[in-house]
Amino acid sequence: MTTQVGPSSDARGEAPQLRPLGVGDIVDRVFALYRARPLHFLTIAAVPYLVLVLSIAGLALVFAASFIGIANIANDAANGEVPDPAAVLAAFSSIAVFLLAIVVLAVVILSAQSAALVDAMSEGYLGRRITLGQAFRDGLAAAPSVIGAGFLVFFGLIALWAVLIIAAAISQQGLVVLGVVLFALVGTAYIAASTLVAPVVATVERVGPATALRRSWTLSEGNRWRIIGLELLLLIINGVISTLLSTVFVTAFISDLNTRTIVQQIANVVATVAWAPVQWGTFAILYYDLRVRHEAFDLQLAAEALPRQP
Repeated sequence: MTTQVGPSSDARGEAPQLRPLGVGDIVDRVFALYRARPLHFLTIAAVPYLVLVLSIAGLALVFAASFIGIANIANDAANGEVPDPAAVLAAFSSIAVFLLAIVVLAVVILSAQSAALVDAMSEGYLGRRITLGQAFRDGLAAAPSVIGAGFLVFFGLIALWAVLIIAAAISQQGLVVLGVVLFALVGTAYIAASTLVAPVVATVERVGPATALRRSWTLSEGNRWRIIGLELLLLIINGVISTLLSTVFVTAFISDLNTRTIVQQIANVVATVAWAPVQWGTFAILYYDLRVRHEAFDLQLAAEALPRQP
């Protein structure tokens, strides 16, 4: 059993009062932590997005010649000229590299962001403070494991769907196809619920992707319906907030179509940044709740906080 409680578990104080939580209790505690240090969590969420935007802008400058080449090829084609195949291949190859670089950057930066938010929320939940620098350092350190766990889940789901699609194609029976689709959906939900806290495990316990997934699977036993209910509650809350912010509010106060479109896009970005601490904080508190239920983690913390004999 893993006993490490966090990346910065050196400082010990009074043990936090942990207990098994309901779905609503978990969300309430996340918002309470968020309200206590809003700028802290917003900064952790916003800085990686800013880094990503600046990185994309830098890549766009690097690949500017490729974009110009694509535009020239399009103009030549519009004028009835036959583009040079070598130029077309070179231009589209450069664009492919550009898009691949963006995907890699996004995966790395956003994984580090999620791990940093998990780290900060975890420490706050356990009654400890963590600096922005430490949160980002811990996030970067955990990012490879978070990415690895994500890829393992992704490829596992791809394999599941591929096998079921092949089975449905071979059978060519309507009932079999329907059963396969239902099984695939249920299997996807089951796997998602079983691996939801894997990024938290990878961050807090500093373990590799495979170990994080195994731990997440074990901790989720007997609680998968709660986990699915929690995820659905988050989707509903996020949908309501996003709709109010980007649609109702913007539509009510801005009449010009172009201005409204621009403001809506800005509002969407703001909503995404502001929501990230809620999402990852919820997963972090869920992780501790599962440990309380499976491993008596609350008693472990209380024991660690007791004065030691000299």
